[in-house]
Amino acid sequence: MNAWVRSQPRTLRPYFGAEAAETLLDDMELVLMIGDPPVPTRRLIIDEMQMAEISPRLYPKLSETRLDEVFGQRRSAFDLVVTLRTPQMLRRELVARYTLSDEAPEVVDIPDQLLGDARLTGLFELGVSICLRDEKDLGSGWPEQIGSWVSRGTFTIGLDRRQSAFRIEILTEAMIKERALPAGTMVWVDVDDLNVVYEEGTACATAYVSEKLHEKFTSGKTHPAVTALLYAEIVCAVLAAPDNGIKEATEIVSGSPLENIAKNLSTTRALSLRDLKKLIDDPARLRATVHDSRGLVKDLEKV
Repeated sequence: MNAWVRSQPRTLRPYFGAEAAETLLDDMELVLMIGDPPVPTRRLIIDEMQMAEISPRLYPKLSETRLDEVFGQRRSAFDLVVTLRTPQMLRRELVARYTLSDEAPEVVDIPDQLLGDARLTGLFELGVSICLRDEKDLGSGWPEQIGSWVSRGTFTIGLDRRQSAFRIEILTEAMIKERALPAGTMVWVDVDDLNVVYEEGTACATAYVSEKLHEKFTSGKTHPAVTALLYAEIVCAVLAAPDNGIKEATEIVSGSPLENIAKNLSTTRALSLRDLKKLIDDPARLRATVHDSRGLVKDLEKV
């Protein structure tokens, strides 16, 4: 006799008073390019050309009447929050936050400057949630801790994993022994030429992260400041790798991973190849630039 197994585990939540709110985002839609139809599913695989050209636009589809029915006078205590996460870069950015005391937005455009990591790694998650803005007693069955969500949903958009040009994997004990690395190594990278356009199915760089750290990051149990520090370590290691092709380059090839890196390292304009080479020759300044591009100081201020 086969054992009975629940195919979809039920999420247990104590907010019985806010149960009606859990379906508020069920009708939201995401469009990857203006003029395109909404994506047909919450998880979608696209090709490299689509990833390069995306200009995402979110339609929350929140009914004013429905919001009033669900929240009543509690409505002003909640925000609509939109975030963009690039798992392989261990990075989450706030796209927008709207108080529901005002009319809910009809459309949310995702700024192009937030999509650099997504295009580089070939994967991003657009998270949408309705959260409690401040600690507040809303009555029995309602959340009271800041940031508690009553409704949420996620769109996951990416290339087939085999198409991603940049990957993050686990640095296992076997790999540490095989490569004669110190036992406490946090990050190790394997890098090929960053200044070429890669075909589907080829990765130009793989960052290996300490197994225990990797587990915590993938489960979302680390502080943003720790995530930011690890990101900085990975980027600096990739740019310092001897086989990354930067030293031999005479120009930045359009469509290459190096082009995306040059764009992401500056908040104003893409770095020139000359500027990039100068940074690599000055490790202290390189780290400072990576820290600035990642907003590391802001993350550390929250510790």
